[in-house]
Amino acid sequence: MLLKQFNVLVVDDVILMCDFLHGVANKVPGCSAFKALDGKTAADILQNETIDLLITDIEMKAPTGLELVYQLRSGSFDATPHDIPVIIFSGNTYLELIQQCKSYDVNDFLAKPISFDLLTRKIQHHLQTDKPIKGPQHYAALGHQFSKAVVVPDDGPRKISVAIVREQEQKADAAAEETPAGEKPEKKDFLFWPEHATTGYFQLDRRLRNFAFNVSCFHNVFVGNCKLVAIESERKRACEAMDYLFHIAKSMKQKERRYDFWLLFNQRLLKLEPLAAELAAINVKHHTQVLALLKKLSYWWMQTCNRPIIQLNDEQEARHD
Repeated sequence: MLLKQFNVLVVDDVILMCDFLHGVANKVPGCSAFKALDGKTAADILQNETIDLLITDIEMKAPTGLELVYQLRSGSFDATPHDIPVIIFSGNTYLELIQQCKSYDVNDFLAKPISFDLLTRKIQHHLQTDKPIKGPQHYAALGHQFSKAVVVPDDGPRKISVAIVREQEQKADAAAEETPAGEKPEKKDFLFWPEHATTGYFQLDRRLRNFAFNVSCFHNVFVGNCKLVAIESERKRACEAMDYLFHIAKSMKQKERRYDFWLLFNQRLLKLEPLAAELAAINVKHHTQVLALLKKLSYWWMQTCNRPIIQLNDEQEARHD
């Protein structure tokens, strides 16, 4: 439980993701959240408000998330101390970016998507855990790094290190997320089915889990720069998983009477249809296009795995008590 009122600033240029981060931060007891859709707005908030924790995406129009962290660590803001905790939150986990973030002593590096509960625990942990931060002069001297900072190209593949991200998450989780019994939580994939969650339909749950698994496999072989034949194979399985989901949903909604549920879920499927068509047709050699599609799929999943479509099993049982 946080003992004082903390101000948390979340920064992401995607409105949906920014609203999600803002909503999570605002619901953490003892926290009040600010949000910004670009680095300039974020810098203005850091200059005029005393912020206690920064959560920022990396790839934004200038200033980028990395430039924003550089400004913060080098003491550029009057109202915000340079040594506050910083959480980097990004869908693109490139080795070069992680190395540059580490040079500014960021506190955590999280790969999108992330669950409500995990982000809540991360916020609480970093607001209550001190990390040694050097003086602002040290970070100001690193400004030359921006002359050779990572630039996101319009085309062509880039090497991505999933292993580095997993290692970073494992270290953070080991310190922050042990259960009272000392058991560490299971690691999550690119898309994951929330623990103890259900739509109320076993067959539909099964298809959604299958969807998450196969899209995650496609994501992993793609960002791992695997051979083209492996990427195409996993792309095919992901497309089949989507087709199965559409088929079972169409079959079930004709027989069931939960009108409100099927109205909402059908709206989600309508949004998935163009993404499924894009996945089936996309050229996997177009690296940036595939990454953009994966990002859209992760947002779709995040919005779908939410109430009232998805509920926890214990909530379902409580209704019948």
